[in-house]
Amino acid sequence: VTLGEGARCELYAVLAAAEYARLEIEVTLGKGAHFEFGGITVGGRDTVREFVTRTIHAEPEATSNQTVRAVHWGHGTGNFLGNIDVVRHAQKTDAAQDFKGLLLEKGASVNAVPQLEIFADDVKCAHGASVGQLDETARFYMAARGVSPDLARRLLVQAFLGDALVALEDDETREAMLKVALDKVDRAL
Repeated sequence: VTLGEGARCELYAVLAAAEYARLEIEVTLGKGAHFEFGGITVGGRDTVREFVTRTIHAEPEATSNQTVRAVHWGHGTGNFLGNIDVVRHAQKTDAAQDFKGLLLEKGASVNAVPQLEIFADDVKCAHGASVGQLDETARFYMAARGVSPDLARRLLVQAFLGDALVALEDDETREAMLKVALDKVDRAL
């Protein structure tokens, strides 16, 4: 995708089907352009689901934001390989990548390789990655208030995955995408 001056591109995706699924995205941003990406991978058994992004800030004042969430179980794997390139004259760039993985069972894995390659001086760029399990304190808190263990797990997973779709303004589309991801988790566990 090539975005001209002041253009905006929003892309949201849920990878929940097929044994192997990979979505590769390369975006080049013009002056003042914005790229928004929200991605979710969910899977178990021996599935592999991955996003590969390359965001090229080719002109000044462009912004980009990438939020990826991965929930896996069994021997499922979720991968995120994200590269942000800021060329020398792309001053005032503001770019961010945020990846979080949630492991629901031992044997599952999530991997993140966020990369920044910055050649400009006046930029604001950030990336982060973390992996963990469900918060047992939150599950206990919910159980103490009468919430069943299955519902507590579903609510925690829903809140976790919902981060990837926060910027999606169309409520109906956001709910439909979240439903695809949650249905996959519900069928598996």
